[in-house]
Amino acid sequence: MTSVSSSTASNAAAAQAAISATGSQISKQNQTLYAQSNLLGTWSGKWSANNQAFTVKVDKITGATAQIEYTHNGQTQKLSATVSQNTITFGNVTIGTKNGTKGAAEFQAGSYTATATLTKTSAEAVSANKLVGSWSGLTSTGNAASFTVTSITGTSAEVKYVVNGNTQSGTGTYNATNNVVSFKNAQISLAPSGAANVIFSAAGSTYSIPVTKASATSTSTTSTFA
Repeated sequence: MTSVSSSTASNAAAAQAAISATGSQISKQNQTLYAQSNLLGTWSGKWSANNQAFTVKVDKITGATAQIEYTHNGQTQKLSATVSQNTITFGNVTIGTKNGTKGAAEFQAGSYTATATLTKTSAEAVSANKLVGSWSGLTSTGNAASFTVTSITGTSAEVKYVVNGNTQSGTGTYNATNNVVSFKNAQISLAPSGAANVIFSAAGSTYSIPVTKASATSTSTTSTFA
């Protein structure tokens, strides 16, 4: 699952068959709107073929078009997708849900198929984890460091940090037992006391820096080492 190509109707049909809408007494128009509203939000899962984690954030649905953010392989793509009842298709990927909480995904390219079970994280759940936010601090020599955790869903975390002008962002790993988010050569940990530290390697050295959480209005997300 490395790139997104043109939409495929077969994906939508297959997912629609597996994730069919339950019967109800409401009108077809209202049923469609309800099903589509269930798709909004951030969905996470792991592909069955390679256990690769990914997230799909459905930002907006207008008629038969959805604006989404697909994060996989450490990259986030902002895309327009096709909506059909309670499924969304973008490239080789189709996602769908019956109840707005659990869902399914299918990736199909030729004879290759992979599936995934999806879990949606509410905005309240995303913001409830105290590691979510922008953290910053200073080394003893005055060098700045920051680490931004955008969201945590299950064992996956969306993160961003910048070191010496190189931006690193993508999907990291969340360890709930130790309350640690790790991504490539960096990690941030939050102790029960509220003390947080960022540990990462740069220029052949390993740094451990106490950090504090920025307010909601702060947008600093850079780190620079001399």
